[in-house]
Amino acid sequence: MIGGPVVLVGPSGAGKTTIARRIVERRPDRFFLSVSATTRRPRPGEVHGADYHFISPARFRAMIAAGELAEWAEVHGELYGTPVRSLERDDPAAPVPILDIDVQGARQVVRRLPHALAIFVVPPGPDVWIERLRGRGTESPGQLRRRFDTAVQELRAMSFFGKWLINNDLEESADQVLAMVEGTRHSTAEEGVSILVSRLELGARAEAARLAATARPGEDPTDESENAGARTR
Repeated sequence: MIGGPVVLVGPSGAGKTTIARRIVERRPDRFFLSVSATTRRPRPGEVHGADYHFISPARFRAMIAAGELAEWAEVHGELYGTPVRSLERDDPAAPVPILDIDVQGARQVVRRLPHALAIFVVPPGPDVWIERLRGRGTESPGQLRRRFDTAVQELRAMSFFGKWLINNDLEESADQVLAMVEGTRHSTAEEGVSILVSRLELGARAEAARLAATARPGEDPTDESENAGARTR
């Protein structure tokens, strides 16, 4: 059993949050969800303190200055970060925090906490992945195109994290994470994952191009609004 936090990282729509929640549901005695802080507004159904700590930009900047964040980033005009207190364990036998964050944040956590276990979650295929992102219905075509562009860059960061899994099935993915925590399982073969990542990149680029081509006259395909997308999850 590892001593540091478990970090699930990957592009938006990979299923990181779902896997993290399933692991906590199955083993609440061993894991708990780390709750990030953000300056963006809550989406319908989101609860302060459960989904995010929704705070003001001024409070967020104060936390940065005080060193209270293990990682933070500005994404699509909003600030996101992980409070250090959410990763602390006074008792080594206490449950381990599990995070699902974007590539920017995961890199910071790994550098600051070398004992963290970072696992890159790869979507099962371009069709399923693109449909997941479309199905959210929370973003404009311009915001969605920007998310696809960002996802391509994030996919290329997979090798930085050393461990990865293909999220074909929720229960299997949860089993794989638990096995990696115990040190009884290694990542999926790199060659197979690299081929899949290439297919995902092609699919994301094609969808971004389609969104740009169907943009209405005068519409900015990289439009930002005050509710522009969540940190890539």
